[in-house]
Amino acid sequence: MKKFSIKTRVTIWYVFFLVVLVCLVFVSLIYTSNRLIQKNIMGDLTAVVEDSCRDVKIKDGILEIDDDMITYRDSVYVLVYKENNFIVTGSLPAGVKKEIPFKAGQARKETDSGREFYVYDYLISDETFDDVWVRGITSADLGKSDPAIAFMLKMFLIALPLLILLAALGGYYITKSAFRPVFRISETARRIEASKDLSQRIGLDAQTNTKDELYDLAATFDRMLTRLEASFQAEKQFSNDASHELRTPISVIMAQCEYALRKASTLEEAQTALEVILAQSKNMSALVSQLLTLARADQGTAQLEFETINISEITDMVALEQAELAARKNISIQRDIQPDIFACVDETLFMRIFINLISNGIKYGKEGGFIRVILKRDKDRAVSQIIDDGIGIPPQDLPKIWDRFYQVNPSRSSGSGAGLGLSMVKWIVSAHGGTIKVDSILGKGTRFTISLPLNRTIQKEEVYHERENFEE
Repeated sequence: MKKFSIKTRVTIWYVFFLVVLVCLVFVSLIYTSNRLIQKNIMGDLTAVVEDSCRDVKIKDGILEIDDDMITYRDSVYVLVYKENNFIVTGSLPAGVKKEIPFKAGQARKETDSGREFYVYDYLISDETFDDVWVRGITSADLGKSDPAIAFMLKMFLIALPLLILLAALGGYYITKSAFRPVFRISETARRIEASKDLSQRIGLDAQTNTKDELYDLAATFDRMLTRLEASFQAEKQFSNDASHELRTPISVIMAQCEYALRKASTLEEAQTALEVILAQSKNMSALVSQLLTLARADQGTAQLEFETINISEITDMVALEQAELAARKNISIQRDIQPDIFACVDETLFMRIFINLISNGIKYGKEGGFIRVILKRDKDRAVSQIIDDGIGIPPQDLPKIWDRFYQVNPSRSSGSGAGLGLSMVKWIVSAHGGTIKVDSILGKGTRFTISLPLNRTIQKEEVYHERENFEE
């Protein structure tokens, strides 16, 4: 059996309870009104009967009834009885046929021929005459007693169907409007499933939609789709770039192996081929190692070994080690390092920051230029700058330099490297709770500025969250 949709079920539930509530209110109103009307009717009945008793007297053994006695007023029939239910004056209302027993001073309800009446008896007794009863009878039909009740009941019976219809239409419209984001979410999901296109969005308009929980849900889905699309694009680009970067050394290795096997006639030629193979193997090993580190960072499984060390000594040591490589291009390494700055870092990864940035400056530096390495303490942070006077980076390329395998212009460099160095630096700095920014002027040089906290112990969970922030 086909189930109703959520909006239909919510509408039915809403209408049901609304009708029940209205009916309860109406019944309560009618019940309260009836009680008040019954009380008023009985009060009027008693008052009319007792007032009529003034016109009935027994004097010297003779029953006297005033000629101006009114036997019908305020919907009350007044009758005077004497022994054996003999009616002296007055008449019974239509529908009353049976003889009703007398009960002095008690207003009560009686039924005759399916109709209900209120009856009140007043006893007049005298030693010189038989008992005389003054009886008042009025209808218990509230509709006749009070036309307002009958009118209210008719109006309710007419208005109830209209109320149900309006409640159903209004409830359905409100529910449909409230669930519109859900329909948009489902529709977008179906389109993405059919087209495999993650660029599609729910796209609720903030100006035409109430910013309620469902709007927030749709906006959250849009942000999730944006991140998924970026992740898939990054994975796709990563696979393409990794394949491209690995293909070159593999081709070189295969070519050198074929040369050594088929054409090398001397040991020196074979040794030269093996040296080329070894160099390409080292490049591949370094590339795979960096890819493995970044993959572990993406999965949140990278193991960082934090310890408090003298980062001034580590920075100075790395600068001195890179000085030999810089000297080959006649580039000088200038050091401006404040001594004895201690911080809680992963020593190997901390060294990797400066190795990558300094080697990057050497690769894109000018002959006879310089690289300045600065490390200072700024309150509770260590601030470092690596400044060079190299070729610089075009403004349009600055946001992209952190992307994996991205190289501003490989033809202007030595050709070594796969474009992973700055991605590594970005992740390492983020994993240490720090920040990094770059400023560059094309043709004049580049400056990287790093800020790291000095007094912070970073747990594995924090590293995972830093990785998430880096990806965003």
